[in-house]
Amino acid sequence: MQSRRLRGGVWKWILGVFLALVLLAAGAYVMVFQVNRFTLTVQLEGEPEQILEYGSDYAEAGAKAVLYGTLFWQDGITPTDAQIRIDGSVKQDTLGKYVLSYHADFGWWSAEAQRMVRVVDTESPVITLVSGPEEALLSGTPYQEEGYSASDNYDGDITDKVIRTETYGKITYTVMDSSGNPAQVEREIPYYDPYPPEILLAEGNYLTIETGTFFSDPGFTAKDNVDGDMTDQVAVEGEVIWYQPGTYELTYSVTDSYDNETVVTRTVEVTAQPRVETRQPDGKVIYLTFDDGPGPYTEELLAVLAKYGVKATFFVTDSGYDGVMKKIVDQGHSIGIHTVSHDYGEIYSSPEAFFADLHRMQDIIRENTGVTTTLMRFPGGSSNTVSRRFDEGIMTLLTEAVQDAGFQYFDWNVDSNDAGGAKKAKTVFNNVTEGVSRQRISVVLQHDIHPYSVEAVEEIILWGLDNGYSFLPLQQDSPNCHHGVNN
Repeated sequence: MQSRRLRGGVWKWILGVFLALVLLAAGAYVMVFQVNRFTLTVQLEGEPEQILEYGSDYAEAGAKAVLYGTLFWQDGITPTDAQIRIDGSVKQDTLGKYVLSYHADFGWWSAEAQRMVRVVDTESPVITLVSGPEEALLSGTPYQEEGYSASDNYDGDITDKVIRTETYGKITYTVMDSSGNPAQVEREIPYYDPYPPEILLAEGNYLTIETGTFFSDPGFTAKDNVDGDMTDQVAVEGEVIWYQPGTYELTYSVTDSYDNETVVTRTVEVTAQPRVETRQPDGKVIYLTFDDGPGPYTEELLAVLAKYGVKATFFVTDSGYDGVMKKIVDQGHSIGIHTVSHDYGEIYSSPEAFFADLHRMQDIIRENTGVTTTLMRFPGGSSNTVSRRFDEGIMTLLTEAVQDAGFQYFDWNVDSNDAGGAKKAKTVFNNVTEGVSRQRISVVLQHDIHPYSVEAVEEIILWGLDNGYSFLPLQQDSPNCHHGVNN
């Protein structure tokens, strides 16, 4: 009896140990799942957003369920018995957006993911042209449309949506389908054009200008029956040397897009003014001339000249004494052009520069006196060599050009040297009277901007009158006292 009780107690102990172990394992299992939290996700194969071209077959990329733990299985495991179902479908023959939902279930966990598929049309329509004309058409002949059609993979026949734009020699056909895909083709229309352009010269094909008058092309236009306005494509060849008498030709040419060329010629005649025949005055004559004024002493000089009834010549500059210019003219003296600026480097830099200065000074004199003078004196005289530094040979050209332009230039044969070493009235007087006494006709150079030179004038007049000289102002036909040209 005692032995049986012992065996029964052992089984109870074993059962107790087993139950204790079961409870311990269950507690550990619960503890593990409490500490290691699990998450189920759905991972899509392929891109979550896909674009499918209209008409193409949709191939499902698939998805899988992945279980992640926070303590272990951190990289995730894929349960083989997880169930995934897909809700939704893709209509590959209908444009639009389609959403596919993927659902996964495993144990008491579940997860969901979505994929968006866009069915689009990116294929451009096709425009087909009926063959064009086999022979070229005469320019100006309207083209008769042979026909065309347009089709689209989605919209079908869209010929009625074609926009046709016609320009010379080309027709452009454009169309756009409902998805915004454009298409464009061009039809070349062969033309032939036997007609050359037309060039019209403003003011005619023959012009005449006077020497010394700046030549400016009066202009031209060119038109073509096909190319339209071609004025800016005209090539002009030739040159008009406006400061030298002669006949010059300018050639205007233009070629249209069909290689038809037009050439016209304009003849420009540069005419010289007839030169005035000079006359020799009777007796012994003194021409008193004064350069570089008017200045602060000019009115004093005018008073001395008026006192003795003597007339002189003033070659003036733009010195700022405009009112004195009018007094010179009003008192019967001759007025002539010297220069605006007296800047050798500027006025002798080119024929254009010299004549611009010459005409400007002529205008200044006319504006202040009402007289248009053609009398002039070169700065430095026609024999100057300083001009060689700025334009080789310019004086040889200018001495002829100014006369051909109707001007008369005067140098001098008696130099008072008041712009040089003579700084006193007595020295000026001696230089002038000594020079005058050696010849019958004297053109005297003085400068009314120097007080000592002006001071000497009264004594010069008295000496001249006492020695039988008369005093005259220079005129267009006065003896043209010219130096030898050195440049």
